Amino acid sequence: MTNGLVTLEVGDGVASITLNRPEKLNAISLELWDDLEAALEEVRGGSVVRVVRIKGAGRAFCSGYDMTSSSSVYSMAPPDRAHGATPGERKPTELGESLLVRDRERLRENIERWLRIWNYRKPIIAQVHGHCLAGGLDLIGVADIVCASEDARFGHPASRGLGIPPTLGMLPMKIGAAKTKRLLFTGDTIDGLTAERIGLADEVYPVDQLDTQTLALCRRIAGVPSDALNLHKHVVNRWSEIMGLRLGALEGAEFDAMFHVTPASEEFGRIVADQGLKAALAWRDAAFVEPSETE
Repeated sequence: MTNGLVTLEVGDGVASITLNRPEKLNAISLELWDDLEAALEEVRGGSVVRVVRIKGAGRAFCSGYDMTSSSSVYSMAPPDRAHGATPGERKPTELGESLLVRDRERLRENIERWLRIWNYRKPIIAQVHGHCLAGGLDLIGVADIVCASEDARFGHPASRGLGIPPTLGMLPMKIGAAKTKRLLFTGDTIDGLTAERIGLADEVYPVDQLDTQTLALCRRIAGVPSDALNLHKHVVNRWSEIMGLRLGALEGAEFDAMFHVTPASEEFGRIVADQGLKAALAWRDAAFVEPSETE
């Protein structure tokens, strides 16, 4: 891929796409996202590839959105930082647009990108180990099946002060309203076994079996004709969309943009700018007993 941030291997009807920023725990930057979409596009057509597996290199599947990169996916810091102003100096743009409106538009564009992956013509299987946080939830939310290791960690610690997952990781549809609120109200993380119990993960294996078992499932799926897989996927997706998945996901832009102008989110951005990300995470998690679990 152009930026070298994903790898692609094809065999036995399976395309294996690996997020390849292990030094950043595969945090999502614009370049990584572009490479992921390019890899998906490369294997979109034909029937040689019938199923896509997405996994992460190194210690984690995906630690979320990259909050330190100059090519942030969305407002990694509050909107004033994203547009060059200093904290407390919110100003209209040259066109007279509010930063809140621009943030909302950017978030909506990002959600549309996720929904395009949701509607990808071939089954997508997410293989999760290590951390799957924040933007990682958005990624597994648009996958068709989630396979995880028992010790994987799922959650959205950013709900404690930075924002919400733009698509909510499709959590209300997958695990229901109450369990979604439980995760967002606390910012806690859960392990793979708990994720399977509540419906966030579909299959869970010991970490040393995750790769072989997930690949075996992908190969089994690849035994079905590609047109049948496409129709099966999209009839189920249509049911989900009729129940409100698309509209609900797009609403995330409204609420995430509002979150970014709350005092807590602005303070988080100020600390990131002045003291660094580690200091901001320590401030965010100070009220919690085990803050290290959420970093």
